[in-house]
Amino acid sequence: MSGYSQEGATFLFTSESVTEGHPDKLCDQISDAVLDACLAVDPSSKVACESASKTGMALVFGEITTTAQLDYQKIVRGAIKEAGYDDGAKGFDYKTCNVLVAIEQQSPEINAAVTHNTSENEDLGAGDQGIMFGYATDETDVLMPLTHFLATRLAARLSQARKSGEIAWLRPDGRTQVTVEYKIIDRVPTPQRVTCVLIS
Repeated sequence: MSGYSQEGATFLFTSESVTEGHPDKLCDQISDAVLDACLAVDPSSKVACESASKTGMALVFGEITTTAQLDYQKIVRGAIKEAGYDDGAKGFDYKTCNVLVAIEQQSPEINAAVTHNTSENEDLGAGDQGIMFGYATDETDVLMPLTHFLATRLAARLSQARKSGEIAWLRPDGRTQVTVEYKIIDRVPTPQRVTCVLIS
């Protein structure tokens, strides 16, 4: 045995989490809001929606096939407001930001690949693919890795402290990071101690 599988070997594992105002999370929430709005009207909607943001600007773009008639400006501004950006002093204001929309009809090739036009599900395609990393573990009661569990809980608490006014100077964009040292015991990576916590 060698490397991290060697009995007694130690290694560090780090997870991070962000609050609702982080640019990555904000863009996810904008795209999710567009998807939710489409599905609320047309459950058969095909949505490939992406978002990008910069100080004072949000861009929503992609390909959508739906019968829904949507007010993208209202949807995007609502997601930005929900994330906590309601004042220019925070670097972003849903009332005054620039919202750009570049939504087109889904291409016929993608639509044909993802539409049920056959009884064989194996013949269906996907308009977009992604690779995820994750696993279940008994390190925590919620079956998530300890680093992920701690980082997510800290980010949730950070968000709660901002929303309640408990810490008045907090802004919507927050990040937490937790590093745990693991040791291989009986061929199982076992948490030993938290070595680093970062909150920003």
